[in-house]
Amino acid sequence: MSGNTADEVLKILADWGVRSMYGVSGDAVFPLLDAVSRQSKIKYYAAAVETGAAFMAAYEAKLTGHPGVCIATSGPGSANLVNGLAEAYYDGAPVLAITGQAATGKLGTNTKQYFNQQQLFTPFTRMSELVVSPEAVGPVLVSALETAVNEKTVTHLSIPVDIWQMPAGGVKRARITGRRQIVGSGFAGGLEETAVMLNNAQRPVIIIGTRDGQTAGRCLLLADKRGAGIIVAQQAKGVIPDDNPLVMGGIGEAYVPQALSQADFFLLVGAAAFELKFLPLAASIMQLSDSPDALHYDRIDSGMIGSPGQLLKLLIEKIPARRDRKGWLDEISADRENLTRQLAADADNGEIPVHPGRLIAALNRTLAADAIIACDIGSFGHWFDRGFQARQQTVLLSSRWRSMGAGLPAAIAAKISCPEKQVIALVGDGGLLMSMPELLTAVKYRLPVTVVVANNHEYALETARMQAQGLTPFGNNILTPDFAAYAKAAGAHGYRVEDSAQLESTLTEAFGSNEPTVVDVQVSNPQLPNLQ
Repeated sequence: MSGNTADEVLKILADWGVRSMYGVSGDAVFPLLDAVSRQSKIKYYAAAVETGAAFMAAYEAKLTGHPGVCIATSGPGSANLVNGLAEAYYDGAPVLAITGQAATGKLGTNTKQYFNQQQLFTPFTRMSELVVSPEAVGPVLVSALETAVNEKTVTHLSIPVDIWQMPAGGVKRARITGRRQIVGSGFAGGLEETAVMLNNAQRPVIIIGTRDGQTAGRCLLLADKRGAGIIVAQQAKGVIPDDNPLVMGGIGEAYVPQALSQADFFLLVGAAAFELKFLPLAASIMQLSDSPDALHYDRIDSGMIGSPGQLLKLLIEKIPARRDRKGWLDEISADRENLTRQLAADADNGEIPVHPGRLIAALNRTLAADAIIACDIGSFGHWFDRGFQARQQTVLLSSRWRSMGAGLPAAIAAKISCPEKQVIALVGDGGLLMSMPELLTAVKYRLPVTVVVANNHEYALETARMQAQGLTPFGNNILTPDFAAYAKAAGAHGYRVEDSAQLESTLTEAFGSNEPTVVDVQVSNPQLPNLQ
């Protein structure tokens, strides 16, 4: 005998390399938590809210590529996971959610906290199963892990509370490895067509929408050989340095280079859900993706499904080096010089409250070269796209789901996964309001993350968009506490910055702390020049 079913679940997870698990306690997972206490391979992190636990699992998976695992009890506990699971699902992160369920004899009744969990989770998972016998738990769990990892998606298991403590019976724990990434003769025609389009383009651009370093490196080789500009999508920022002369800048509401409107061909490697709306409609777009789920069918002209890295390797071999590329690269260079002037002006901006561009300039000056930045959603994020000059930093953010409130849980997961790295959460006041309880999680586990708050006391992006649509802004003002005082009450360090002259020194002190820290920066709300 190998213990009860809960013990067996943990053994299988450990076999698959799971070392962290996030969740909130509740009746239907008591036996699982009891089993966690009897083993040492997997560390359990008790989040404040199940939503935060799901975000932590999602961003651990994004950062490491390993399966992130979150757990919750039945009823409202499991329902609270949905927001974080949707984040992982739409950005292709391997996550397994395990939820407790009512006892098998109560399924389908009006017993406390019972509902059909599969109906709720199906839109945000590739697989959602209710397991009603201990003999099935092992095979179904392995299938869920294999699907999550190899399909880069979310899977979910509901396990009734009485199943946990039943004998596992020595279930075989098969482990399946590998992922289908075949590039063969079926790609020949598509590769030839793409090579011709790329070679014939006068003003080509390659969009890097993947965090895979090898693939990004091949994008850079192809761009250099062909004389193409490069756009690094938001979620891939930092995968190549922003000081590379081919990088056109982070495009979005705060900045669009003039040369972009003249581009006639885009090769999109990975996904770029946010950037597509800024591309000229007349240009052709070819997308390389390892999953049909990530193809932008409504915008691209053609696409290939396979290993983007392997496809790029073949394209590089087919593309001759271009000699007549100076004019296009001169346009890119002129835009880069213009952006450099704008960022220099941001760095010298002394207005009060702090201009968000000035905050980003201070981050450029003070962050470690290999820091991890978990960026929440809000108007400050567009100034970050425009102004942050990534060196070797890793930027974590939501590409498609775009939920506020993920920044702090993402930073917690990043610090757990990479304890040696400097980790910050860059959040708005609204986003922090949605995740404030997780600061207590960071304090509880003594995780030295720094939360930098761009605080303008409203949902500023929503106000700007309502105005742009000719609507009266309403319901966007928010009441925010003194975040620095809240941090201190929670057992963290807290700073409040109102003057630009305080930024660098305060951030340097905060980043040097070995405790959770909040830096509440009072920022202005300047108009975004390219609001859409």
